[in-house]
Amino acid sequence: MSFAKMGDPTRAGFKLENSPFYLIANADFKYHEDMDLALSRNGIDRSMYRVMTVLREQAPISIGRLAEVALLKRPTVSRAIERMVDRGLVATQPGAEDNRVTEVALTGEGIALMGTLTPVVARQVARAVEGIDDADLGVLIRTLQKMVSNLNRLAIE
Repeated sequence: MSFAKMGDPTRAGFKLENSPFYLIANADFKYHEDMDLALSRNGIDRSMYRVMTVLREQAPISIGRLAEVALLKRPTVSRAIERMVDRGLVATQPGAEDNRVTEVALTGEGIALMGTLTPVVARQVARAVEGIDDADLGVLIRTLQKMVSNLNRLAIE
């Protein structure tokens, strides 16, 4: 039987263990459960870390765009930024093209904290992909990229 049919929830005998979305959610849940413990030791929560990872790649960036890229709701990002400003991890400023927009960037202290957190995250990623060869990991990444692309362009109904 094909994997597509095995993962079809309308099929008699459907099992969650064959659902790609259940498996993605399961891996994501376990990854974040473990990461929450590691991040909390540094006074950071998952939202703050996700914001910091985006800012490491794209800064300055508007709060709205940051929420999009970080896969977080805008109010969650705004609260995280407030906490991070208070800790000196990020700085905000009016947008260069539109001063009604607030842009955010990591500070030196935020960059330094990312330097501390990155090896912790790298160990978690290494643990997650242990025993998976590079070719299989490449197939997984490309497949997930295709799924995201499909879901971004196709309406459910």
